[in-house]
Amino acid sequence: MTLSTGRRVGPLSGVRVLDLTHVLNGPFCTMLLAHMGADVIKIEHGAGDRFRHSWMPTDADRDGYESLVVNANKRCITLNLKDSRGGELFERLVAESDVVVENFSVGVMDRLGYGYDRLQQINPRIVYARSSGYGNDGPYADVPAFAVTIMAMSGWTDSAWKNSGHPGSKPLGMGDEAAGISMALGICAALVERERTGKGSSLDVSMQEAQMGFMVSSFHTLFEKQDVATVPAQCVDGYVSFHMPDLDDRRWSRFCTSMGHPEGIDDPLFTTVADRRTNFAQLMDRVRKWVRERTRNELWETFRTEKIPGAPVLGLDEVIEDDHIRKRGAFLAVDHPEAGRLTMLRPWIRFDGHDTTIRHAGPAIGEHNEEVFGELFAMSTEDVQRLSAEGVL
Repeated sequence: MTLSTGRRVGPLSGVRVLDLTHVLNGPFCTMLLAHMGADVIKIEHGAGDRFRHSWMPTDADRDGYESLVVNANKRCITLNLKDSRGGELFERLVAESDVVVENFSVGVMDRLGYGYDRLQQINPRIVYARSSGYGNDGPYADVPAFAVTIMAMSGWTDSAWKNSGHPGSKPLGMGDEAAGISMALGICAALVERERTGKGSSLDVSMQEAQMGFMVSSFHTLFEKQDVATVPAQCVDGYVSFHMPDLDDRRWSRFCTSMGHPEGIDDPLFTTVADRRTNFAQLMDRVRKWVRERTRNELWETFRTEKIPGAPVLGLDEVIEDDHIRKRGAFLAVDHPEAGRLTMLRPWIRFDGHDTTIRHAGPAIGEHNEEVFGELFAMSTEDVQRLSAEGVL
């Protein structure tokens, strides 16, 4: 592994990643690597990653929340890969790094002269990870893609509409995140393999296939003709979600009693687990009537006390204020010079002995030019400023 400066804390400390990604798929991947301790160097040019201002007012003069989150814990530099001197600097960076990550359209890196074959010549131990909408080959390889189109082409959107009963509505998706998680996992596996073989490798993640990988329950419904999920039930002041099919007889008895309906225990339709599964529709109709008699807090107390797999449906504002989330320290207050104080989710992959946290939100374009080029190539401030003025950086 490449030795780092010691600023990064986590199991990937010592791994240097060159981040050529943009928008959300690739940056989500490299965010995870940075959270786990890798020294992630985001490389931009010109106006930088267009995602910096996505979903913001047209006159916004600062980066948006999503960009600040997915670029947290990274260092940002600028580099013009189309300039010969910029290319030389990039090759020197590749030689000093462990991983290169990109999610350009298929063929862009090859046209720049930095496909995997060239990178491997520069550094035989380099791990090259790429992700695109439909993968590196196949009839759709060169079709532009965004999360919304990938969700449409993976069956996710249609499945969401069938579950909600509202065709044409906006589905809550994870087209970018699913591919980002998959690519991060692939990179970690490639680094483990490199420790055995001494050689780097390349990997390719299709956003479409990654999205489908997170749809096991939907494919179960397709192939088995049996629904998997249960629909949340309405109560006095909102909704609760719970899982009844596999509730054992002891818990079923306790649940009926705690809900004030002991008659459910001896009902021949619901006596055993097998009975309750056979008569599942009737079971849910009965339980939904019971639920409508109680508030979310009353039901939550019952679920917790009787160890029933159920919970209230919380809004995002309620999640942030939830007692468990607060005591876990799941959210952090992070100060940013332009956006002010941000509430950000703490890295959720936690390792004993490592303080995985948010050290800073996404930095500005080229914020770490002097730091990175000075640290790696002993460049002076004047050197960096000159190369910037000449369009190299």
